[in-house]
Amino acid sequence: MDRDTLPTADGRFLGSVEKAFAVLGAFSAGHPWLGLGEVSRISNIDKNATQRILFTLRSLGYLRQDPRSRRYGLSARVLDFGASYLAANKIREVADPILQQVNQSCEETVNLTERDGTDVVYVVRYRSRHVVSVDLSVGSRLPVYCTAPGRAILAHMPEQEARDLLAKSKLERRTSTTRTDPEEIMASLAEIREKGYCLSDQDAFLGDISVAAAVFDDTNLATAAVNIAVPWPQWSVDRVEKELAPIVTDAARSISLALNR
Repeated sequence: MDRDTLPTADGRFLGSVEKAFAVLGAFSAGHPWLGLGEVSRISNIDKNATQRILFTLRSLGYLRQDPRSRRYGLSARVLDFGASYLAANKIREVADPILQQVNQSCEETVNLTERDGTDVVYVVRYRSRHVVSVDLSVGSRLPVYCTAPGRAILAHMPEQEARDLLAKSKLERRTSTTRTDPEEIMASLAEIREKGYCLSDQDAFLGDISVAAAVFDDTNLATAAVNIAVPWPQWSVDRVEKELAPIVTDAARSISLALNR
């Protein structure tokens, strides 16, 4: 959630909790170990408050500290949150055996993603048995606007909600084919709805072709998507559309039906 959209004026909102999560959010794959000053800068919190938060989180076991460098890093305890989420995720539970079967039959990378704000988050991932162009993992995030699963979900959102999401997104050109014009993206959604799937030709990553179809929950909302990602030039767009689009749409339909039983 963007800082500007937080209900900070509501008396129930605890700024101290927001700051604690901002400190945890400062750590990433690119910044696994950080010093006090670095955490303060990334989280945009003054050093005194950052120091108290770091001490508290370390005392609770969510951070560890290197005794020599004095830098902080996430501890294994933060995995408890992810494990609890995955264990209680109904879509993941239903989708997992279906996607595993798809992966075994096509031998390509198969994913289930869920929308979280302006991103899609990978919650199930079965890797290809062949060469891959992009190596992601469960928990990875990518923007909705430039990914096949993101646009597959976007196509089934109410128009104004879709426009609002694009307005909140940082529309950057990730490759030469990335669409960044909101109107152009909106115009493409009708074709996605008509076909039942979205095909992305290197829009998010060079060398990556992806096809995705939306998954509908028991309230008929498109909250997730199945996608298969393959490397170019081993695959062409035409071949993906002919061979993999039917597989993706069938898998998404099977998951949706199971969720609505």
